[in-house]
Amino acid sequence: MEFQEYRWMFENEDKNFFYVANHKIIISLIKRFAPTSNKPLKILEAGCGTGLLSKKLKPYGKVNAFDIHPEAIRLTKQRGVNARKGSVNNVPFHTNSFDVVTSVDVIYHKQVDDQKALSEFFRVLKPGGILVVRVPANKWLVRESDKHVHTRERYNKEELARKLQKAGFIIEKISYINSLLLPPVIITHYLEKIIKPKSTKSPITPTPKLINLLLSFLLSSEAYILQFLNLPFGLGIVAVTKKPKSQSTRE
Repeated sequence: MEFQEYRWMFENEDKNFFYVANHKIIISLIKRFAPTSNKPLKILEAGCGTGLLSKKLKPYGKVNAFDIHPEAIRLTKQRGVNARKGSVNNVPFHTNSFDVVTSVDVIYHKQVDDQKALSEFFRVLKPGGILVVRVPANKWLVRESDKHVHTRERYNKEELARKLQKAGFIIEKISYINSLLLPPVIITHYLEKIIKPKSTKSPITPTPKLINLLLSFLLSSEAYILQFLNLPFGLGIVAVTKKPKSQSTRE
């Protein structure tokens, strides 16, 4: 992301519907699938952004985080989270260190080798540990605004599943999410093709308060829905995968 996106996120993501809803979904899945233990979970956020999700995860265990961008590290530390510089292509932690790894909207970036990153997440997880990963969906939906967040590609569910399995993971759950957002984004996508805006617009823009509250409620309801079924379409994909207990690393 660009520098200004980090600053905007730090100041606004705790209220913005997109982050509110996605964080609830991620936390709900961790609570459901994380290994049970008498000890606090050891949790890693890979690509922590400004650290809000890491902060929200602190009640569930000991949280470590890392990011490639110095501003992200600074802001994450400001939230009271232990953060360091590092790349998902070469995770800066020892093998078999964590019960839970989360990676939200990270592996699709241009500078990331997604298959290498998934293998690194596998490496640092303890046997029986889980990875919760979110990526943007729909390859055909790459927009001008994606340039601001350095998008390499979007995914479909089958492709993400193949990459996760190749890294050695067992898939516990995989679903599209943010379904309500897909129709308006499709409309905007095709309008942009017709109108051809002169300059790229950051995807991070203010939302009117009442609309923001309504979207927060509606999108957050997916955390409940996902307990019972998988969604057939959406703006993103979330997957919960497990490292087999029978092996510690993947060669």
